[in-house]
Amino acid sequence: MIIIDGVTESGGKFRPSAWAEMLIEGVGLAHFGADHKIHYLPFIEPATINGNAAIIMDEALEAAHPEAFAEIMRFAQENNLQVRHEGRSMASRSARNAAPTSPDKRRSS
Repeated sequence: MIIIDGVTESGGKFRPSAWAEMLIEGVGLAHFGADHKIHYLPFIEPATINGNAAIIMDEALEAAHPEAFAEIMRFAQENNLQVRHEGRSMASRSARNAAPTSPDKRRSS
């Protein structure tokens, strides 16, 4: 699992606050459902971590959608965002509900 925090390497808060949703939607990893809510692919979701927007994505996204994965990682690097790699998958995180992160409540997944 890869977590991209909405905090720069120098500790500043990244703006705009909806950057995570906009980026995920912009690379084609989200769609509007018949319920008129946005739905994200199973490999990725926006989140709020310590009050900051973030992206949580599974490493499997790289194989499933390599161009989108590369664009997200390029965005993180160009904007000096903090990127963490954790050994578990998003599925194990959801099953255990043990992560110190929470899904973004502003959107449905």
